[in-house]
Amino acid sequence: MGFARLFLLICFMMACTVGYSQSHNASAYEHLASGELQREHILNLTGGETSGRATGSRGAYVAKQYIEERFEEYGIASRGILYYQPFRENSVTGYNVIGEVRASERSNEYVIVGAHYDHLGTIKGKTYPGADDNASGVAALLELGRMFAQMKKDGKRLSKNILFVAFDGKEMSMAGSRNFLKSSKIHPENIACMINIDQIGSTLAPPGKDTSYLLVLGRDKIAEWAAKQIDMCNKMANIGLDIDYTFYNSEAFSEIFYKLSDHHSFAQAGIPALFFTSGITDHTYKESDTEDKISYPVLTKRIKLLFHFIYHLVN
Repeated sequence: MGFARLFLLICFMMACTVGYSQSHNASAYEHLASGELQREHILNLTGGETSGRATGSRGAYVAKQYIEERFEEYGIASRGILYYQPFRENSVTGYNVIGEVRASERSNEYVIVGAHYDHLGTIKGKTYPGADDNASGVAALLELGRMFAQMKKDGKRLSKNILFVAFDGKEMSMAGSRNFLKSSKIHPENIACMINIDQIGSTLAPPGKDTSYLLVLGRDKIAEWAAKQIDMCNKMANIGLDIDYTFYNSEAFSEIFYKLSDHHSFAQAGIPALFFTSGITDHTYKESDTEDKISYPVLTKRIKLLFHFIYHLVN
């Protein structure tokens, strides 16, 4: 074996060893992902008081308060005095809810994990609960925040700050994420990656036969090493998801769908952004998008994959 080939083999083995070591460290916390807590979050976010969580409504304010309370309970720090960031759009006031797990040492680098909590509200007497869209994404956001907050509490090293942002106003042309970028005072170059979780609780629209699946869009828009981490985490942590990097093998529809949620606000600012989803179902934007449509075993798998992937991004 020539020296060059031997050197490449050694580098590959070292990379695999580091990857395995990091996945092993994260695995000590993946058991914290709880289907019972996910269900509790989704039931609270789709309960009668939230009335579909339309931006500017009393129901959205109830959801906002619930998310704030969970951030505080889990030890996720506020960014400043308050957890919320108000914004005004078309004479309507919305509120992003922002929590932070800070890096172990002072850092100006960030990974942003987002999920919108608003939905359609009540229209002509019909309430749209939005369990999958997007109480499921907020449940994942809260779980991930709780897991990383526990790691930080236990003294585990995090080299980047993680912002957990529950966006309002997604159904108002992504008003919340647009206003976040205007008001956050974080330079785009300091955001290593934005991860958007939108409609992630269903198993009703698999791209193949396997219902333990996940759709990931934007893989081509992040660094190659980071893109490879998704597959590596899925394999190393033995999660077993069928990951599809297209939207049902349609390049054209993948490009269209990539523009329809909050990560696109970040992509337009030149920030690497990924979209994690289980796709559109027959219940999307309907009254039938209720909690019983959520598959908690698969949602838990998806949360575990996101946890391992984010852990690699911040270490």
